[in-house]
Amino acid sequence: MFRKTMAQLAGREPDSEVALGLQPKHAARRALANRTTQAYAQMDTSWAKEFDTELQQAAARKLVDLLRGRRRGERVAVGPGAARLHAGLDKVINTINNNPQLRAQIADERVEEALLADELSNLHLGTINHCMFDAPQAECQDELPEDQRGLAPLLGACQPARCRNSTITRTHAPYWIAEEDDLTACVEDPRLSPPRREAVFIRLADVHRITRALEEEGHA
Repeated sequence: MFRKTMAQLAGREPDSEVALGLQPKHAARRALANRTTQAYAQMDTSWAKEFDTELQQAAARKLVDLLRGRRRGERVAVGPGAARLHAGLDKVINTINNNPQLRAQIADERVEEALLADELSNLHLGTINHCMFDAPQAECQDELPEDQRGLAPLLGACQPARCRNSTITRTHAPYWIAEEDDLTACVEDPRLSPPRREAVFIRLADVHRITRALEEEGHA
């Protein structure tokens, strides 16, 4: 994940992807450490701000394809937060359509990226879902001490099938289908204890809800 994230950020700087490629693990670890810890150096607030901005731009680049699908009238996402994602994409489309100058630059992805980064600034990319982070609606925040809540999503505690911030796109579909297959096989194991079996059935119900929605929208 670090390597993928840093590759996205490096792609925006001249020749920096070459340097990153020489020491991908070390470079990514150093960059992220400077963002969140003092493992390599004292916290640099200007770097932290730049890093956040670049992450927003990376997210916006991923959203360009969703924007174009939405412009064709597609439902590009499912999940509890899908309506909010669709609303944000629709707002960007309306902004472009109602502004002749922007409409003339529609072929320029940078224009779309800038509008998306501004409209969906709280979007956090994920492997199995994207988080439209809104702290009061975030179930993951319940796992944190009160003085640490509301700052950022706690990805390790995400409940993507239930949290109202969660949205799932076609790029996430393979992971959900694979988990459904694994869980289906798991419940057939006669060695499974009753409490564990019940937990698997609960999780499988959540996964079923997402995979069925993906199938209905043609994303799976």
